[in-house]
Amino acid sequence: MGVLFALPTIGFIVTVLFIYIFFKLSYKFRWFDKPDEERKSHTIAKPTSAGIAFMSPIVLLAIFIPHVSLFSSPYFIAALIVLIIVGAYDDFKSLSVKLRMLVISLASVTIITLFFDFGLGNWIVLLIYFLGVIWWMNLFNFMDGADGMAGLHALVAICGYTLYFLLFSSMEVVYLLYLLFVIACIFSFLLFNFPQAKIFMGDSGSLSLSFLIAAIALHGISQGIFDEFVVISFHLVFIVDATLTLFTRIKYKQPMTQAHNLHLYQALIVSGKPHTSISLHYALVSLIITAITLYLRYLNASQVAMFLVLVIETVVLCIYWYKFHNKTKFERFIR
Repeated sequence: MGVLFALPTIGFIVTVLFIYIFFKLSYKFRWFDKPDEERKSHTIAKPTSAGIAFMSPIVLLAIFIPHVSLFSSPYFIAALIVLIIVGAYDDFKSLSVKLRMLVISLASVTIITLFFDFGLGNWIVLLIYFLGVIWWMNLFNFMDGADGMAGLHALVAICGYTLYFLLFSSMEVVYLLYLLFVIACIFSFLLFNFPQAKIFMGDSGSLSLSFLIAAIALHGISQGIFDEFVVISFHLVFIVDATLTLFTRIKYKQPMTQAHNLHLYQALIVSGKPHTSISLHYALVSLIITAITLYLRYLNASQVAMFLVLVIETVVLCIYWYKFHNKTKFERFIR
């Protein structure tokens, strides 16, 4: 049991070592990103696909310590490995949109079948979950464009889920330690990605990490520990930015497969705001919303109250998003 309690520390040290080795290999073999792409917010080529390094310890632990209910399924582990490999390929080669969507769709089906019984006839709910996971994985990938942006959000969200499980459910000790191990791995990555990125997580990281977050969220829903309002609240900042950007692109009839840099955080970068400040502000707002959600649960607030607070938070974020883009009359979308 003593070794188990050392898992987070071991995860931190091993992940730092893995990323350092990957970082050195990246410079030797020129495993760099492509800053010339339209959606990139960086102008200097840097090592990418660090997801290979910081997600590998998470996969290895799931394989060698198979008594954690959420992570012990071979189907879950296989899906995670496939996403890391496919994401890594997409980081250095060009993966077709159709193949990418197929892999993401199969991953979505995998975790839904792990947590929910199709025989209960709740097909509409499961379809919503299926589409929600696909949207979330793409959304998380879209939002991975500023130093520390995706890593900080994942850190806040998973810490939020861990606290929720710990405070409001009878959580397995091993499950808690595994989540702390995941948090340690993400923190290790941030040492190389924030405040100034030396290496990017790439699609190998954004696809696999978003899948892991989705699995944690669906596990909590399937066990009745929390509901969809909690999940949406924890990720509201990313959801609002990505969704409003999508709707505005549709309004201006932009091809959905075309790369772009029109998210609010990207517009802020273009306006001269530093990556560090933007990522910290996004993370801080997420942290505040997460804290409010946990406090409401502590007060045993009703679903109606949770919903009303969520609506207010959404409206505030939407107003800020709209006001910023309206200052330039949405010129970045019209080009």
